[in-house]
Order: sequence, then structure tokens, then C-alpha cells
Amino acid sequence: MKTSGNKNDKANSNGKKEKGKINFFLVFLICWLIVVTGFIAWFLLRFNDFAANYEAQYQDSLPYHTAEAITARFNDHDVDYIWNNMSSKPSVTEFEDDSVVKDYIASLLEGKSFIYTETDTSREDEPEYYVKTEEGLLVARFELEEDKSVNLPFGFKAWKGESLEFYTAASFSANISAPETYTVFVNGVALNDSYLNGEVTPSELNQYVDPYAVIPGTANYLVKGLYKKPVVTAKDYLGNNCSCIYDEKSDTYTVGFIKDFEGKDELSEYAINFTSTFANYISQDAGANALDKYFPSGSQALSYIKRNSSRELYTKHGSVSIHNEEIRDCIVFSDDVVYMEIYVEQWMQMYWGSSEPEVIPTDAHVYFVKINDKWVVGGIQY
Repeated sequence: MKTSGNKNDKANSNGKKEKGKINFFLVFLICWLIVVTGFIAWFLLRFNDFAANYEAQYQDSLPYHTAEAITARFNDHDVDYIWNNMSSKPSVTEFEDDSVVKDYIASLLEGKSFIYTETDTSREDEPEYYVKTEEGLLVARFELEEDKSVNLPFGFKAWKGESLEFYTAASFSANISAPETYTVFVNGVALNDSYLNGEVTPSELNQYVDPYAVIPGTANYLVKGLYKKPVVTAKDYLGNNCSCIYDEKSDTYTVGFIKDFEGKDELSEYAINFTSTFANYISQDAGANALDKYFPSGSQALSYIKRNSSRELYTKHGSVSIHNEEIRDCIVFSDDVVYMEIYVEQWMQMYWGSSEPEVIPTDAHVYFVKINDKWVVGGIQY
């Protein structure tokens, strides 16, 4: 019995030893698996972080992000940014300054939204884009270059604007017609002969004052390359401001001769006296030499009147009188040449018929010239 008991004790003792060895191995195996699993999980997390960071840096390095940022300036209507980054500023004439071009750019941006598109000539190392409105109107082009002042991870490139071209067009011009003796101004700047569009055109009216005086010719000026509709002003030969009329159909500014001068009242009275005498001369109510004092010696205009006036054909009549005298127009060509349109009515009492006087109007178009400081009739326009 003792022997049997000893054998059982030994068997139990060996079983316990074997169970102890198995438990240790399992613990080791489990720990090892935990460590390996943890390492793999850590590695995968690190790898995912790396991959995510790599992708984020790659996306940030794409040039279209810079293109978006530049286009955003257009949508913000940031004229100062556009102006300061233009690689080549538009040239302006002496009649405008940079502020006019900025206003022009602002007018093109106002009320519009913009997008960008890559140009056909864009390259991977030199990206190039157009800026255009949503309707497709191109307004600018810009290029990008590598920004070497920025170090991105993984060797990626950073980008910045290299050049910006805003499409500007100086589409305004000024066609101006003015007397050659006048001074014309565009936006306050006086024009010189370099802006003449051809030679000065002599006045066709010289035929009425030749050989006693010369009527100033017409100077035609042309100013191009303006970004804004110009303000055209003028001064007459005396330095006084005078009118300038714009014709939208012909796109032409016309500076007319002045209508007033210091001695206008005296000359008007003289002109009415002449026209009244002329009317009475034609009706034979003034002598054959009544007009002589109004013309210079040897005047062909006076000779023409005397040769071609059919005074003898005028109906016999009684007394005459002059009424409703009026200066209907006055053009001052110079200190020595003035045109006037004079209207008078000659009331003529006839020998038979109505007891009311017959009214005979006379409308004279006369060019007065000053000779030796005295006004005389240079010619008459019929």
C-alpha cells in the first residue's frame, strides 16, 4: 500500500511540473503576440500619419492653390494688388496719369465674378493661367514660379506669382476742330502742333475779306490712347474761355469762333446804318454814292453792287423808313475781321393800293474789316 501511494504522489508531482511549463509558454506567447500586434498597430498608425501628411503637403504644393488665391484678389476687386503686381504698367499719354488707368481697371472689375483657367502654353515647371469673367471675357493672364524662400517637406515646390498682365485698352480718342489762333486743351493740357491731324485748312470765307484781311484757318487735332473720355476746353485768341461742342455721331469736338467782343455795340450800330443805307440805295432813296463811305477805296464789292443793282426797275413810291433793326448773328474771327447778319425792315409808302406801308425786309450777311483802326465793309455774302 505504501508503494502504491508513493507512485501516485510522484505522478501528481510530475503533472504539476508539466502544467507549470505549459502556463509559462502561453504567457510568453501571449505577451509576444501583444507586443507584435502593438508594434504593427503603431507602425500602421505612423504610416497612416505619414501618408496623410504626405498627401496634405502634396496637395498644398499644387500650383492651382496659388492660382485660386490670385483669382480671389480679382473677385475682391483689389485694384491695388493688381496694379502693384502688374509686370508691365500700361503707358499713358501726357493727358492722363496712373489714377485714370486704375479707375479703368476698377470699372472692368465692378459687378463681375472671375474664374481661372490654365493656358494652352502652361508648363509643369512654369504654370500659366487666364483670369476671365464667368461669361468668358478674358481680363488678365499670370504666370507662377517656384518660391524658393519656402521649404516644403518631401522636396515639394512652393509657388508664387511671377508676372501679371491685365488686359487694358486705351480706346478713347479726341478729334478736335478749332480755329488755328485758338488754344485747345485736353484734360487741362494745351495741345501743340504735334497733335495736328494734317495741315491747317484755310478758311473758304477769305474770298469775302481779301485782300484786306485773313480769316483764321481750321486746325484739326487728334489725340489717341486715352483711357477715359476726355474733357476738351479752349481759349480764344484773347485768352478767354470759349465753347466747345461735342457731336456724338461724328465723335468730334468743335470749337467755334466767339460771338462777342468789346466793340460789338459800336460795330452793330455801324452795321445797321450800312444795311439801312444799302436798302435805301437799292430803292433809290439814297444817292448813287451813299454807300461809298462804308467801303475801302477800290472795293470790288462796292463795284459789284453798283454794276448789278437794278435801281431803275424799282416801283415808284413815297416816303420810306427803317424799322425792326436786328443783329441776328455775330462771329468774331479776329480783332480785324467780324461777320454780322443784319436784318432791317424798310417800310415803303406806295402811291397806290393800300394805305398801309409795304414792308420790304433786307437780310444782309456782311464781313467787316478794320483798316487803319476804322471798320469798313470787306465783303457781302449773298
